[in-house]
Amino acid sequence: MSFRKPLLLGVLLVFGRVAATENTCVTAECHATILSKKDVHPPTDSCDTCHEATETPHPQKGKATFKLTQPASELCQACHDDKTTFPVTHGPVSAGDCTACHDPHASDEKPLLRGKADDLCLGCHVDVKETLGKAHVHSAIESGCTTCHDPHGSAHAKLLPDEGAATCIACHDAIGEKVDKASVPHPPVKSEKACASCHSPHASDNEKLLLSPEKETCLSCHKTIVTPAMTVVHPPAAEGKCAACHDPHGGTNRELLVASFPSTPYVPYTDDAFALCFSCHKPDIVKYPDTSFATGFRDGERNLHYLHVHNATKGRSCALCHELHGGTQPKLMAASVAFGTWRLPLKFVKTETGGSCAPGCHQPKSYDRKTPVKKP
Repeated sequence: MSFRKPLLLGVLLVFGRVAATENTCVTAECHATILSKKDVHPPTDSCDTCHEATETPHPQKGKATFKLTQPASELCQACHDDKTTFPVTHGPVSAGDCTACHDPHASDEKPLLRGKADDLCLGCHVDVKETLGKAHVHSAIESGCTTCHDPHGSAHAKLLPDEGAATCIACHDAIGEKVDKASVPHPPVKSEKACASCHSPHASDNEKLLLSPEKETCLSCHKTIVTPAMTVVHPPAAEGKCAACHDPHGGTNRELLVASFPSTPYVPYTDDAFALCFSCHKPDIVKYPDTSFATGFRDGERNLHYLHVHNATKGRSCALCHELHGGTQPKLMAASVAFGTWRLPLKFVKTETGGSCAPGCHQPKSYDRKTPVKKP
């Protein structure tokens, strides 16, 4: 504002304030560029909407600002009360420091931001900025931080628009539908941390934004499933592909299995009874009473898998003889299996062309693919 001409000063001062219709602050050379940017704050049509006008607006030129009519936080809230009252408030809003992010006059970034929106966020949240250098970045970040966070406040933690998994499910609707319909939900999904129990919301060096590699993620809770004592590990477990057999979000099968598998040691054979196993293993292994190719567990051509499974009253489940995750015997054979309250020993011994076992359910028996022990 120019006060070099006493006559002009007399015209412009009305009851100690600058007339709202004469914005001499921005027409004067000292503030000529303050509104030169694309997005202009509407109240700047009249500086005295927010600033007091006196005969000496800058008593310490270069140091003092044109005095505000009230504290900055109250001044902003007078118009933007919907941006300041939340159960969970963003730090600058809570501190009443709106100008930490917004220019009160004009900006080239809407809404009056002091810079690019994400640059402003990452200027404070430097830990997140470092995370974004990892191999896998959440695609939502391409749309900006405000895709998931409200920059002013929210009713929910982390300035999220909704509780728990609901924010994630807004985009990942197929997983949301699965979780809703799951008769067997994965407990972490229903916990307070929800998806963030296993996934990083920003970025990770692991696929699927997991906090750690898949195997480590699962074993951090399921500590006894695969142990160092196991010398033979089921390939999916050895490769850290737990999701090959288990759905990490929820499903309709027990133990979060991705396909059906018997819950009892004995089950009449059907093509669907062992769908989980047959998602990798060929069903031929149990289909033929005699075979020269479908399985190595045979005496000559007599298929011993078929013999054990095709029994109307005591068809054996795979889990009756095999460890499902890992063990110490070849072919994942179990050292012992549950039989009521007894641990029934199998005493399996593998040979080059066959093997033998001496379980509690029958006398020791041997088999050999080249020289059958039991003649047809």
